[in-house]
Amino acid sequence: MHIDVVKSGNESFERGGACLVLPCHEDAPAASAVLAQRDARVLAALAKQGVITGKASQCHYFATPKSACSGVLVLGLGKKTRLTQESVRRAAGSACAVLQHNRIEHAYLDVSGFRGFPAPAFVEGLMLGQYTFDEFKKRANAKTKVTALTVIVPARSTTRTLQQDCELAVMLCAATNGARHLGNTPANELTPAALSEFAQRAAEDEGFECSVLDKTQIASLGMNAFLGVARGSSQPPKLIVMQYRHPKAKKTVALVGKGITFDTGGISIKDADGMHKMKFDMCGAAAVLFTMMAVAAIKPAVNVVAVTPVCENKTGADAQRPGDIVRAYNGVTIEVNNTDAEGRLILADALAFTVDKFKPHALVDIATLTGGATVALGHFAAPVLGTNDAVVNELIQIGTDSGERLWRLPLWDDYSKLIEGTFADLCNIGPARQASSIIGACFLKRFTGRTPWAHVDIAATAYGVKNIPYWNPDLATGFGVRLLSRWVLAQAGK
Repeated sequence: MHIDVVKSGNESFERGGACLVLPCHEDAPAASAVLAQRDARVLAALAKQGVITGKASQCHYFATPKSACSGVLVLGLGKKTRLTQESVRRAAGSACAVLQHNRIEHAYLDVSGFRGFPAPAFVEGLMLGQYTFDEFKKRANAKTKVTALTVIVPARSTTRTLQQDCELAVMLCAATNGARHLGNTPANELTPAALSEFAQRAAEDEGFECSVLDKTQIASLGMNAFLGVARGSSQPPKLIVMQYRHPKAKKTVALVGKGITFDTGGISIKDADGMHKMKFDMCGAAAVLFTMMAVAAIKPAVNVVAVTPVCENKTGADAQRPGDIVRAYNGVTIEVNNTDAEGRLILADALAFTVDKFKPHALVDIATLTGGATVALGHFAAPVLGTNDAVVNELIQIGTDSGERLWRLPLWDDYSKLIEGTFADLCNIGPARQASSIIGACFLKRFTGRTPWAHVDIAATAYGVKNIPYWNPDLATGFGVRLLSRWVLAQAGK
């Protein structure tokens, strides 16, 4: 999407396929310095009749054939006191269907009557809300999309910073939609090998390093927890290791993403209902991969390492059995009492490898780890747990600003005792129906050493999110790309 930020009075409207988007509050009249007088009278009449109320996410479009733009879309923001970046994001998401219906290709966001309007949030809602996935449909619906946005600000405003912020929003949303595309791709197309090849192409295009370790190399590292999960599939496992370096970097941060391209549960097989959605079990890896792509394009002064273990969890002849014991990269032994708790096994080796080889200043992993995340928080926030308050709190604040909300759960030693093994150091599950998201994080903690670490469980937010206008509940969300990208940028400082 092309972005321009211009001062009121400097706007130049395109003829045809253009629309003036006018935000307004429920408790204040719509204000615009660029609306034609005749259109302003129409607006006032509609408001007087109660057609336009300014209620949150209410959209009303009226044609303006005699004006420079073909129409005006009045966008409700709710009450002034409740205006947030997220409310703007959702309002923009609600506007997508109206803009599409009226075949709008160029939108002019008129915030000339506002001070400090969060225009980047509008950009995000628009870009995320327009995303579609119809690659495998014979007759794809060619929907009109907004490809250009002009933001009209008050005449005395400065435009440079807002222009940069909007362009950053475009970049991060493009990356988010890329992660969504990978998540939506079926597992027969997106195999571990295919995902690895995609990562290598991305590295060549964006200018970061990428190496892919095969099964033999993974075995030579002693990653037996990872290999145990991969045993049941004919698709060989891959370990994707990506690095972005900056000559002025003063610290290195690391990201680890779960990459189960399809999860049957293994011998502890899942119910048939919903198993088709297990193509989404690699959304953590997708988030990490596209975060790396965004970071490499932005070029912040921080070194970034990203590691994604990628495999399938299947029920083949050589599949791992409940009760098997494996030795992880760091020497810890694990009783595998449930083969459907596989994400923590592949992450255990990836985390220990990352800490040992790269010694990052901070480490964040992201994974569709536990069904307990949905039980605890539903689909509207992801649990976050960690050993470092600064890392966790920074992620929470960025999540609040970005709409990728996090809620902290405790990581007390009491929970760690629940995963002590009977025949090995650890067991990969705890007591049934008890704090599964916390116990999963307690397991991962054993593989992070003393590195400041946080874990984000996106099992409930990676897909299936309803009642948020810029998400389609049938599609992946790309949750984590904007969160992790902005966290990495924050580590670079000014």
